Amino acid sequence: MNVMKDLKLRIIVSVLAIAAAAACHPDDSDDMNGSFVEDPAYTVISDQTYDFEEFLLDFLTDSPLASSLTDVQKILVAGLLDGYVTGLENELGISGGELGFRRVTYLYESTDQYGKKQDLSAMALWLGKLNGRRWKEISPKNICLMEHYTITSDAECPSEGFPFESFINGNSLVIMPDYIGYGATSDMIHPYMNHELCAVNSVDALEAGFELFDELSAADMKTGWQTIVAGASQGGGNALAVHKYMDTRPDLSAKWNFSHSYCAAGPYSPSLTVRKYIEAGKTDHPILFPLTLKGLRDSYPEILGRFPEERMFSQAYIASKDIIDAALESRQYTTAELNDLCIEHLKTTSGDTDLASDEIYVEDIVSDELLDSGSDLYASLFECLEMNDLTEGWTPIHPIKLYYSEVDTVVPADNAFAVRDAFGTGKVTLVKGLPLEHSLSCVFWMLDVLDLY
Repeated sequence: MNVMKDLKLRIIVSVLAIAAAAACHPDDSDDMNGSFVEDPAYTVISDQTYDFEEFLLDFLTDSPLASSLTDVQKILVAGLLDGYVTGLENELGISGGELGFRRVTYLYESTDQYGKKQDLSAMALWLGKLNGRRWKEISPKNICLMEHYTITSDAECPSEGFPFESFINGNSLVIMPDYIGYGATSDMIHPYMNHELCAVNSVDALEAGFELFDELSAADMKTGWQTIVAGASQGGGNALAVHKYMDTRPDLSAKWNFSHSYCAAGPYSPSLTVRKYIEAGKTDHPILFPLTLKGLRDSYPEILGRFPEERMFSQAYIASKDIIDAALESRQYTTAELNDLCIEHLKTTSGDTDLASDEIYVEDIVSDELLDSGSDLYASLFECLEMNDLTEGWTPIHPIKLYYSEVDTVVPADNAFAVRDAFGTGKVTLVKGLPLEHSLSCVFWMLDVLDLY
């Protein structure tokens, strides 16, 4: 037996460097007693069980998200994870080292941005008791439909990687869709900022993922289960879009015993978000502009698709378009790597005291025409953005909880305030996080979610 398997997470606090040797090893279960139907709504891609504690040890030493934490922050996270795992073990009556999870990736049918049927990919996860190669299912208490944050590499999507958000939801059946443009559809343009489409895709993933659990798992949902929708950054916007989709379809909301949404740092008002970028005149996330423009242009060909990309981007971008586009389309680079690539090729100033080393002027990314509020191009862009504004066109029925940072410049806190102003404090609860930049704010939201269980 792997010695690391018996270590408690609190040991990481004093031996964090040693824990780097820990790894998450899949075990093919020999005790899966699920039943199968003739024509399921899903196709299984992979089905494996993992040691929960070993995974978390590995996460703290060798994950992209953990790499953004300082040693002090890692120690804080380690302590929280220790309490989280111990609490789960106590709740479930499992002795230390036996908590595991089953991770199933699958294909399901949904609709793409062209109105056609499309097979998409997703991941479902639930807990169990893992003793060697013996696996015993545990009945989930709730369902969590978790929306992932902005990614640009396929290795980060739920069906290919292990997003930390999947593992912080207590004894839940977690459903996590890849989104169009990743996983099974990595050859397609990602419809970034198309909230309505993502909501449709996510609910379809929920339908198929629940059927998958119902048929493959030996356990049933616990009596009184509910569905929660959650996500951070792009995932926050998509989670609120799913909330809107549920609340504007009461039968669907009732079917899933929908409880509430908990979102962090999401672009709930895309038009407000882009205006804030234009007002600021600079950004340290330049890749968000091509992601947004390409996604909306592809999603709305009759509105934004009328304009060639050459009219949307700066001359500097056009000159390096082949390089940047090839890197983006490869699905091999993270957003941080693509931001660096954009700054390397697009930044036309040096030594400017108005810019940090990781910042670039917006006018170095997009064209003057796009920035001209009187142009047809500007009007068309904002028409598409406003079609996906989640502060309009509906009245929430279930509670909305929004986590924000006042110093977030990637997704300004004004987004959360706009939701509160639109729907009132009776439905919207704001959670003021620490004054941290966007990525770290999302990490601390995850820790807040973890602390709920």
